[in-house]
Amino acid sequence: MDFKDGDIVVVKDDAAVRPEQRGFKGAIVEMIENGQVRVRNDRTGNDAWFSVGDLRHE
Repeated sequence: MDFKDGDIVVVKDDAAVRPEQRGFKGAIVEMIENGQVRVRNDRTGNDAWFSVGDLRHE
């Protein structure tokens, strides 16, 4: 799946992340070549890093 800056994404329910991060929704603000994506949470404004495989488009 191709992502780009500004896309709205959600962390998948089966992602290998902390349970409280599942369902995390926000906009992509940075992508780096190793497959990591920084997402800014819509609700809190906090950023978190995820693997591309942990995300899906909203």
